[in-house]
Amino acid sequence: MSALPGPGGPAGGAARRRRRRWTTWLPLAVLLLLAVEIWLLMQVGHLVGTAWVLVLLLVETAAGVAVLRRAGRRGLEAFRLGVARPWGAPVPGQHPGAVGDALLTGAGGVLLVLPGLLSDVLGLLCIVPVTRRLLRRAFARLVRRRVERAVRAAGGVVPGDVVPGDVLDGDVVDGDVVDGGPRELGPGRR
Repeated sequence: MSALPGPGGPAGGAARRRRRRWTTWLPLAVLLLLAVEIWLLMQVGHLVGTAWVLVLLLVETAAGVAVLRRAGRRGLEAFRLGVARPWGAPVPGQHPGAVGDALLTGAGGVLLVLPGLLSDVLGLLCIVPVTRRLLRRAFARLVRRRVERAVRAAGGVVPGDVVPGDVLDGDVVDGDVVDGGPRELGPGRR
């Protein structure tokens, strides 16, 4: 067994155990969510009547389909505009989180189509702009951390890491970091 982190090393075994735990608990979480959704629908049915619950389910499904159609158009447009650009390059006429917004809005539409009150609340959180922005930022942080962890585990370097000079290939140039934007040079300063 190798001492280096990787598929055969200690870090690989830990990753497999985490993955096994995740795949074990996910079906149980889905079943629990389903049970809570059914219980909530029954409670609301007792309060307002079965007919109103059915009307609520039909309205939420129609709203979810409308949101999905709108999100689909926006998502396709965001992907079409951004597909030829390198990662992080700004797209003219598109705000930076357009693709993430389209994906979250689509997820919100799917959650609205699913029958249930908890899924509706989660779907609305994905659709409302303020909460969607917060969810997008949290998801971006999660993805960035996971990617950085994977890159470090593979022996790579991510921006912000401090590395010794012998790790880098090529010449290292010492310099100073100067805060502030570009300044105009005065007369005689070229």
